[in-house]
Amino acid sequence: MKFLEKLTSKKGQVSMEIGILVAAAVAVAAIAAYFYAKNAKAASEDTTGKVTDTLDQLEAVTDSSVNWSSINSSA
Repeated sequence: MKFLEKLTSKKGQVSMEIGILVAAAVAVAAIAAYFYAKNAKAASEDTTGKVTDTLDQLEAVTDSSVNWSSINSSA
């Protein structure tokens, strides 16, 4: 209970400490949000590039199989 008496005896200081704690929490949340958004954007760009590459490879495989089947059917 002495701990609570110490805290309540200096109301101005407690208020300031709580304000600093809240400000620190807001700063940490803002920094975390920035890095989250930055990484989400990078992941989106990376995914888009990989999807494009995969579609190009599938198109190449499809084209080669269509050409192969047309060669076999004409023979």
